[in-house]
Amino acid sequence: MNLNYTYQPDSIKELNPLKSLSTVPGTQELKLERQAMPSLQQIPVRQMEARNEQATPAAEVRNSLRQREPLLTGKGTQFIEPRNEVSLMAFTGTTQGLRLPERPVNNFSYDWVTLMLLLSVALFASVRTTWNKYLSSLFHSTVNYSTAVRMFQEKNSSLLQGAFQLDVLFYIVFSVFAFQVLNYFRVELPYQNFYLYLFCLAGIVAYFIAKKTLYRLMGAVIEKRNETGEFLFNADNFKRVAGLILLPMVAVIAYYPYGNENFPVIAGVAVIVFLYSLLVFRGFVILLRKQFSIFYLFLYFCTLEFLPLVLLYKILVV
Repeated sequence: MNLNYTYQPDSIKELNPLKSLSTVPGTQELKLERQAMPSLQQIPVRQMEARNEQATPAAEVRNSLRQREPLLTGKGTQFIEPRNEVSLMAFTGTTQGLRLPERPVNNFSYDWVTLMLLLSVALFASVRTTWNKYLSSLFHSTVNYSTAVRMFQEKNSSLLQGAFQLDVLFYIVFSVFAFQVLNYFRVELPYQNFYLYLFCLAGIVAYFIAKKTLYRLMGAVIEKRNETGEFLFNADNFKRVAGLILLPMVAVIAYYPYGNENFPVIAGVAVIVFLYSLLVFRGFVILLRKQFSIFYLFLYFCTLEFLPLVLLYKILVV
């Protein structure tokens, strides 16, 4: 048997060239050359040009501050001028913890206001339950002159009883509204709280009684008692309607959930002005239909309607 051998060169030796080197250099030590730090005596000292002294770090700082002094003062002086004004600042410490949202409460929601409103609601409920037909005729008479004439001619006992309760309701509600308006416009009077309400109540009652007395006296002088009585009857109807309309507005002002009562106060004043304008127009209609003199008509309203309002504004505001 013949055996054939095949030889192949070693390729691993060619892949690792380091082993193929005949001589491998040996390892050497790492040498670092460091220069020694110079001492303070070997540092050169720079001489000052203006002054013959050594420029030490402290001297350089002082020189820099001297150069910045005019910039600090602003006026070229060496010292800062003191301030003479005194101002105080209020400081309140804050407390850590849970803080709930706050809502300011209206200052006019007193206990006695609640009692007056409850009394007014009770009077309205009594009239609404007993004389419901009279209430509908009352509101209708403010816009319909024929209804007002029919009510003036009837004057039965039920009408008088319901009218008396509504008159009491008007004086209570309108006095509360006057109290709220005075507080809203911050009119300075010697009375406060409930005493201011009593002052408003007494003034309103006295004003309407004096006004009725003067009307009847002038009607007797010019011999127009029937016309004067009809106008006063219409004035009472407008007055009772104003009390009923102002009742919810007064309650809204007393328990208004926001800090500023502009809207309910202005709305209440607008209602009073509107009803008063309707009353004056109704007075012109009554007196012109009765063939009243234009001169007496002008004198009538200027003396008994407009002049008292101007005097009241002069006393309270000016």
